[in-house]
Amino acid sequence: MPGRLVIYDDIPFKEDSKNLIKFDMVQKLNPSYNIAPTLALPALLNNGNYLYGHFGFLPSWAKDRASMNINARSESIFEKKTFREAFKSRRCIIPINGFYEWKKENKEKIPFYVSSSTNKYLALAGIWDEWFDKDLNMKIVTLALITCDANNKLAKIHHRMPVVLEKQDFKTWLNSSDIQELNKMFRIYESSNINIQEVRKEINKVSFNEASCLDKKVEIKEEIKEEKIPSLFDL
Repeated sequence: MPGRLVIYDDIPFKEDSKNLIKFDMVQKLNPSYNIAPTLALPALLNNGNYLYGHFGFLPSWAKDRASMNINARSESIFEKKTFREAFKSRRCIIPINGFYEWKKENKEKIPFYVSSSTNKYLALAGIWDEWFDKDLNMKIVTLALITCDANNKLAKIHHRMPVVLEKQDFKTWLNSSDIQELNKMFRIYESSNINIQEVRKEINKVSFNEASCLDKKVEIKEEIKEEKIPSLFDL
């Protein structure tokens, strides 16, 4: 899938979460400007551990990686066997500085970088589980993002986006056992809260992972022809 994530500075998130982090296993972040599925992604689990997990959710009972999902729809997360138990008891916050989305123009796929216009990071709602990796001969933490409808601004490129949590919701998202209260977290992030700008086509390659990935081409404000495109946030 073309969608990728960016995390180069987690200090503001850790400052906002200092009362929730019990054990920081990430310590000094390894900046990554082009995180694809199966790669390492930092997350704050609801057991208080802040650690690197596997970007791609595998429930503990999954037989192999064919069962991997990188996202879960907020509208049906409690109905799906794959996600239900994790949503009830294994939630997490995934801090990112932004993510990429692609727009098709004729035969080209044009990459855009989406980031917060009001904060230094986006705190994504996620779920986690532990899965035994036979190749590594150990259990690994696996992660999925939760998605919702896109806001009006991003919908010009794609119809889905990740659920973004506000700082005041962190504790509730991690610790609440009230499903109705948790469902209230699935709000669409306001259009005014995001920036979207075209970036270098080199990011199409996972191997291209450096700060220049974020070099801006043109900021997207209003008119973008709406098309359905395969996305990180499709399910």
